[in-house]
Amino acid sequence: MSERDVLARFEAHLDPARPEAAPGVSIIGYGEVSTVFALAELPGRVCKRMSGFRDAEAVAHYAETVRRYIDFLEAEDIRVVETAILAIERKGRAPVVYLAQPQLAAEGLGNSVLRHADDATLRARLDAVLLRIGRLLRSNRERRDGRSVTVDAQLSNWHFGSGERAGGEPLLIDIGTPFMRKDGADEIGVELFLAAVPPGVRALYRRARAVERYLDAFFDARSLLVDAVANFHKEGRPDRIPLALERVNRWLAEDVPDLGGRPIRAEDVDRYYRNDAKTLELYLRARRLDRFVRTRLLGQRYDFILPGAIRR
Repeated sequence: MSERDVLARFEAHLDPARPEAAPGVSIIGYGEVSTVFALAELPGRVCKRMSGFRDAEAVAHYAETVRRYIDFLEAEDIRVVETAILAIERKGRAPVVYLAQPQLAAEGLGNSVLRHADDATLRARLDAVLLRIGRLLRSNRERRDGRSVTVDAQLSNWHFGSGERAGGEPLLIDIGTPFMRKDGADEIGVELFLAAVPPGVRALYRRARAVERYLDAFFDARSLLVDAVANFHKEGRPDRIPLALERVNRWLAEDVPDLGGRPIRAEDVDRYYRNDAKTLELYLRARRLDRFVRTRLLGQRYDFILPGAIRR
């Protein structure tokens, strides 16, 4: 049975409210419109489920955008993990997309490095990511085709090798959101993100350009790195923030003084994290209420998978 067939069968029996009820399923992580699974029927693979597409045309646009995103990154010498983009048709409903990748050794994942590596190793991994971010942001200034490309710089989005290959060229593993713009417009569009927003507040998000403002931060060096360092809180290692800021601020001042802006302070990171955590918690509560109304009161299907209580 092909990988696509396995995922189509899994999707046909998936209950988004109880995804673990399916046999041989474990959940690795959550995003706003995505969930990452490991399936017993696909050993050695991880699969990110993307839902919220309006129709098959929206799925085709998303898949084509992700493919071009990978091509752009690799043209800038940023290695991307091998990714299969699989659209799964569903009877009477819009398709979903699975991004299937090899399951990489846990000790090489950026969040494992952040939690467990010694200081010298963490500094080296941070420097490797900063080098690649600088390359991207500088290329954005030099391009004359109206395009700009960036990445989510959080360490958890990278793999740094393991065993004898530890410390090799980092591998970007999270390409589910293609951060690409053409003449200032996000090529992924905003509808996929808005699909997850409860209908009662979706119009407010649209008027406030909330999705566009969220994406803006990834194209600015300082904002991008505030977000990346704030993730140290979520990973349970706020004690390592001073180490990260020493590397990040040196990079901003010495390597990219034309891109970086003013230094990042620990209080900037802490404030950002508090505000972000509060916003996400309110957003998640609204989505849980939306799921309750749709499934329990209206008898509808809710197609997104929501996390349980989040430890912060």
